[in-house]
Amino acid sequence: MQYVNIVIPIIAVSLSAWLTYYLTARHFRKQKWFEFDQRRLDEFYGPMFNLIKQVRANTETSAKISEVSDQAWQEFCGRQPHPFEDHYKYFEPFNKALDYEDERFHREDIPTLDKMLGIFKSKGHLAYPSTENLFPSFLQYVDQFHRPLPYEVWKKLNLTAEPLANLSADIEAHVDNLRRKLSGDKRS
Repeated sequence: MQYVNIVIPIIAVSLSAWLTYYLTARHFRKQKWFEFDQRRLDEFYGPMFNLIKQVRANTETSAKISEVSDQAWQEFCGRQPHPFEDHYKYFEPFNKALDYEDERFHREDIPTLDKMLGIFKSKGHLAYPSTENLFPSFLQYVDQFHRPLPYEVWKKLNLTAEPLANLSADIEAHVDNLRRKLSGDKRS
């Protein structure tokens, strides 16, 4: 009986120490994952998300301007006598609008895409595997804008913005997921 009085306190202290260690280690692991997810959002997904939003907004504006310009030109041409011989003179303002959009694309969007590549290269270790898998196609997408290709080659290559759209969807999903996780929402 004397041993029981000694063993029970030793077991209770040992069990208490083990339970404290286990809960502390578990909390520490959760805290490290929380910090890693915060870094993912702050250093990779957040900046990429903001840059994609900028390119998307510019692209939507350009598409709308192009569509409205095309409609306006078609209406203008419909009011002119046929054959419309001096149409080059009247197309000049429309051409300036198209040139501006092209210059803006080269001045703003291509450097933004390059920034995204830079983030991918320097902070790619923070990306989820689904995002890492999109890197090669995104790299090729951005690379095409740095190549001095004739229009005929561009046409034959039939390049699309699909890599950017895929990356955008992936990043948006991860940003939403990380925000939920970091806010404590249990749905993540």
